[in-house]
Amino acid sequence: MSAAGAVRALRAHVETWRPYTLWYVGLVGLAGAALADGPHHPWLLLSAWAAPTAGWLGGHYLGDYFDRDLDAGSKPHRPIPSGRLAARTALWCGCACFAVLASLAVLGGWGTTSAAVLAAFGIVAYSRWCKARGIAGNLVRGALGAIALLYGTLTVGLSPQQPSAVPVLLASMLAFWAHDTMSNLVGALRDMDGDRAGGYRTLPVRRGAPFAVRTVLALYAGTVAAALAAGLLADPARRAGYLATLAVVVALGVAALAPLVAHRADMPVLVALRAHAVLVVERVVLASALVGLGLGVGPQLLLALPMVVLTWWAQRMMRAGHELGTGRPALALATPRRAAMEDVS
Repeated sequence: MSAAGAVRALRAHVETWRPYTLWYVGLVGLAGAALADGPHHPWLLLSAWAAPTAGWLGGHYLGDYFDRDLDAGSKPHRPIPSGRLAARTALWCGCACFAVLASLAVLGGWGTTSAAVLAAFGIVAYSRWCKARGIAGNLVRGALGAIALLYGTLTVGLSPQQPSAVPVLLASMLAFWAHDTMSNLVGALRDMDGDRAGGYRTLPVRRGAPFAVRTVLALYAGTVAAALAAGLLADPARRAGYLATLAVVVALGVAALAPLVAHRADMPVLVALRAHAVLVVERVVLASALVGLGLGVGPQLLLALPMVVLTWWAQRMMRAGHELGTGRPALALATPRRAAMEDVS
């Protein structure tokens, strides 16, 4: 393979990884470990981050593999339909990522192994069967965030002598389940035209954008309520920092969802794409709040600030091109006024 061919292949893999989402799920696993009563050994924290990240990468490879026919019609610029990444290569890379997840999970014991099996089944079930089946697909996809949080907790372990973390963990799992279901539904709003053309019966396709937007708002309200409950159930000494971070989360959430409400009767692709882009940053902040609840504000900021910057930068550089192709402006996510002018034209 020539140097140019190798660079082309590497870029195809990087696009499949979706670097703007890569930092989130590992931070969720780390948050689960931070909430646990067990010892926060650095190697355990690293494993709590690495295993969900490996599963997330595997899910992207397998998701693109299963969606290759749909993408050939609606997103032909993506790595597999464009011919830059062979479908078989994507399948093998997905399996390799799952092998890394399995190895780390087995080393962690029966709890992490069970969580990893459940996550792997959910990833395949979503991509292969559930994605095209309305709200069931969104719920399965949303459950993966809750499972990542549980995996991180099981990596460190819950002490029977100190069960105080259990209510916080359950409320946090509910918050992430609702949030990831909601953000996945916003992604379905973005992809509504392509899904309809491909025969995918997502919730926006079946019930329309206004109903889907109302469902998004209900799920986000559930997210905030569950996250607030987690903070109120946690150690009062760290509650102030958590609640302050949660206020930032809500502000970002309002900024993301308000345009969806305003355009619910006629949903432009760029509006839904920008809303999802804000939610991608917002959920990093949400995960960091739980890290702070378990480890303190210092580690939270040390992790959250660079991850937010990397997420924002990767979206600015890659997101519009990956979702819309090179025919759309690369700055669509960062320049709403310019994008709106192009929608009118």
